[in-house]
Formats: sequence, C-alpha cells, structure tokens
Amino acid sequence: MTRIIYATMVAIIIIQVLVIHFLPVSVYHDPFRVLVQAEQLAHGNLSWHGSLYFLRFPNNVSLTVLMAFWLKLTSLVHLSTYWGIHLLSMILLDAFIFAMLRSVRRLSHQNDVVLLAALFFLISPFAYTYYLQVFYSDLPSMVSLAIVFNVLIGWQSFKRPKKILTGIGLVLSVILAEVVKPNLIVLLVAVLLVAIWLFFKDRAQLNAVKMPFILIVLGFILAIPTSAGLKTVSHYKVNNDYAFPATHWVWMSYDPHGKGGYEFRDVKKLSAIPGKQAKQKYLDKALPKRLSKLGPVRIGERWIEKAGILLDVSTIQKAYTGGFVAPPKAYQKVEIPLAALGMVVMRVGFILLYSETLLRCVRLWRKRYAVRNDDPQLMLTILTALGYIAFHTLLWETESRYGQVMIPLLGILCSIPSLALPDERRTTRRTKTEGVATATILVLALAIFAIAPHGHLATKGDHVAGQESQLSLQFDAKETRIQPGSTLTQQVKLNHPSRKFKVSLAPGVKFRGILVNEQTHHRYTLVRTKKAFKLKRKLPMGKYQIELTNNQSRTQSILLTKTLSYRLAPYPLVINQIQHPYWSFVYTFSR
Repeated sequence: MTRIIYATMVAIIIIQVLVIHFLPVSVYHDPFRVLVQAEQLAHGNLSWHGSLYFLRFPNNVSLTVLMAFWLKLTSLVHLSTYWGIHLLSMILLDAFIFAMLRSVRRLSHQNDVVLLAALFFLISPFAYTYYLQVFYSDLPSMVSLAIVFNVLIGWQSFKRPKKILTGIGLVLSVILAEVVKPNLIVLLVAVLLVAIWLFFKDRAQLNAVKMPFILIVLGFILAIPTSAGLKTVSHYKVNNDYAFPATHWVWMSYDPHGKGGYEFRDVKKLSAIPGKQAKQKYLDKALPKRLSKLGPVRIGERWIEKAGILLDVSTIQKAYTGGFVAPPKAYQKVEIPLAALGMVVMRVGFILLYSETLLRCVRLWRKRYAVRNDDPQLMLTILTALGYIAFHTLLWETESRYGQVMIPLLGILCSIPSLALPDERRTTRRTKTEGVATATILVLALAIFAIAPHGHLATKGDHVAGQESQLSLQFDAKETRIQPGSTLTQQVKLNHPSRKFKVSLAPGVKFRGILVNEQTHHRYTLVRTKKAFKLKRKLPMGKYQIELTNNQSRTQSILLTKTLSYRLAPYPLVINQIQHPYWSFVYTFSR
C-alpha cells in the first residue's frame, strides 16, 4: 500500500507538470486581481490603487501579502511568477492529497478505501484543474483544516517532542486559515461548543483535548494581530469611501432575482452610495425589506438552493478560469468528452462521499446512546462541517467551490469509526454481499449520470485559444493610453478551426481592427460592438495576427492586461515595433 500511494503521488506530479506546461489557462476575477497585486508588491511597488478591488473588499489583502512573500522567495532562484505561483499550488495541493491518503489509511485500516481515495485523486480533475491552475484561498484553507484535524486525531499518541512541534504547526495552521479565509471562524465556534458540552458532561474527555483546543483558540486570537501586521507591512490602508460593509454579502445572498451567490447588480447599486457608513444605513433597511419580500417559503427555497450550490462540484473544474490559452491540437480533439467525463467522476465521487458521511453520522448518532461516549474529535469534526454548511446556506453568499473546504472534514468522517467506535473496526475481509452492494451503488450512480439531461454535462468546450485575464473595468482598471497613429499587434496560433473571434475594448474608443491570416495574408475587418471587436466566420488552423490601430487624431485609451513576469499569452503584445512579453490583448477564439 505504501508503494501504491507513493506511485500514485509520482504519477499525479508528472501529470501536473505536463498540465502546467502545455495547458495554461486564463485566470480571471478575484484570483487574478490578487495575483497581479502580489506580483506588484513582490517587486517593491506598495501601491494599492491599481483598481478599486482591494478598497472595496479588503478580505483578500492578507492572502495577497503572503503570496507576495512567496514570489519574493521564488524570484531568488529566478523563477517567473507563472512557475513560482504554480510551484506553490503543487506543493500545497500534493501535500493535501498525501495527507488525506495517509489519514484515510491510518484511520480506516482498510486498503480498499485507501485505493478508492487514491484512484479518485489520480483520475479525477481534482488534482489538475482549479486547485493547480488557479491559486486562491480555498487551497490554503483545505490544507490548514487537514493539519488541524490530523493533529487533533493523533494528539493522544504523540510523545512530548512531537506534541511541541505539532502544537506549533497547529497554531500556525489556524492563523493561516483565519487570515486567508475569515469565514473559518466556524471552527472556533465549534471548539467552544464542544468544550462547554464536555465541561458539563465528560471532563475526562475535555482534559484529553484541552491542550489542542487551547492552541486552536490561541491561533484565532493571534490571527487578529497577524492580519493587521500584514496590512501594515504592505502599506495597505482601509478607505471607507469605497469599503463595503460585511452585511452586503448577506444582502446579496437573498437577492430575489439571484441564486444566493455574488450579484454584480447589487455591487453596482451599493457602490453608487458614497461612504461605508451610508452603505450600512442603506443595508439596515434594505436587508429586512428584501427578506420580507421573499417571505418564509421563498427563504426556505433559497436555503435549499444555496445548499445545492454549496455541495455541487460539477463546475469546480472551470472555477475562475477563462479557458485554455492555447491548448495543443491533440488535446482539443478530446477536450469536450474529457471535460464531461471529469465532471461525472467528480460528481459521482462526491455523491458517494456525501452519502457515506451522512450514513456514518446517523449511525454514530444512534450508537452514542448505547456507548455513552462523546468523542471530542468526532463532535468537533461534525459541528465544524455543519456550522460551515449553515453559515453559507443560511447567512452568507454561496459558490460551489466553498463546499470544497469541507473535504478534509468529510474524509475524516468517512474513516473515523475505527477511532470512535472500536467495536466497528473491520477485522475480516469484506463479504461478497457487501462487495456486490458497493458495486451496484457505483453502477447505479454512473447510470444516473449517463441518462441525465445534457445540461448536467454542459462544459465550456468551445474555447480554441484566448487570453481573458483582466483587472475589470467594474473596478476602474487602469487603461493604457495609445498615441495617434500607433499600431498594436499580437500573434495567436490556432490549433483548431474557429468560428468566432472577439477582442475587448474600452467603451467609447475608436480603433481600426483587423485580423490577419499569416499563411494566406488575408485580412479580415473586425466589426465594432459596444465593448469589443468581433468577427464571425470560419477561421482555419494556423497563425493569425490581431492588429488594432488608433486612426484618430487624438490619444485614446485601450483595455490591455499587464503583468511584470507572468506570461499571459504565448506571443508578446507589440506596440509600434516594441515588444511587451508580459502584456496582452483580452481576446477569445471559439468554435
């Protein structure tokens, strides 16, 4: 089993390196804004005024500063931002996978369970898509929770030196989790509830976990000055003219026209109100009014809808990505069926995980009255998971990626009966009946997805090539001033025929747009729309050149994406014969 686990990890790492090299994606929205700001800080520019994003939403400041420290470190060995940030993703992601496999093996004592978990990580998109291609707060949070609960489970078996080392790691993990993702405060609430329960019901059990509980509380206390310190060293200052109150996340989640997630129209409405205090006064009236408009029935429906989104994993592959930059020809032939298969594997895997967790929790709840033993690790794991679900279902806005933070909790709950109930430890091999039942469940789950409506398997598989990373005009992204008569060009290689092309522009500017086929030298005139130049016609494979010219007698602004050492596209942007390797148009070729 040890050899199989190590072989699995080696195979995963090899595939990850190939994905990073051959299949870079366009990172967009919040992770890209964090990445650009972190790169800027790493190069010594401590300005936070590149866009309004961090002034409106300061929750990602700590993550940005920590990323900047890492990029400074990787620059010492001359790694570009692209490889530096993906190296960090690989380290955390593979450490998480290895820790989960080790935990499942240590707790369950069942090789078939470990093999199933290893197979899921190897063949599912989990290790090769979002968590590898986009670095954001979800991955550090999962790693931190995995460390916290692994330390809790093994604490009693540790010798004094190991307790000291793991205790330090426990505190640091809690600090990291809280400064990166403040909504993990639910862990602190769960610790306090379990401690109060054990104080009155079983003080012997409380004494057994007293020290790790104290260390967890200490971690949350230290997270407050740590977050403040990170803001201070990076010269970040809160600006209440732009900052949004925390209540706006709750208000957005109950938008009658939304689905419980981020709603741009709500952000736009609130941003028109000057000052944080005025925004809060507006929300004090608007939130009760919105809840009253929904009514009890629709609020209940919204909770169900939000819970469904939270536990859905079918879209996690494409989270925060605008598609591949320039996928190879061979990959594009299998991209759509491969993406659909990956979606099925993820959904089936997590349905089995959720089902097994629920069944074990129900069984443990029934057993606890017979054994009269409240295991604190079990109680804390279950309460944290339930608290996290309740937080995003009843209170906060919801996205499917939020539910992924519970993976370490669910993985532990699916393996923990051997820890909680010694009489349930498996000492014999699985019977033939149990094997047939398990196989039947797997076949039925796959059959359900095979006959499911096409909408359940919808994938963003129409992407041929593109670069969609940008800081967004909604956050007043800085536009680039282009002198009269200047020409901007950028090469693009199509490894699959395309039927649609789009290159974004700032509203109101007047440029001449042409797409040139470099093999045939045919020039296609682009059609101007409100926010972009577009072209609808069949474009064969080959090299093309996007060409925009300021043919006006005045200087105009244009929407470009710029980084310092993060390569956005395979070919540089050229302005008046001067190459800018880390600049790019925002463009898309699709089928």
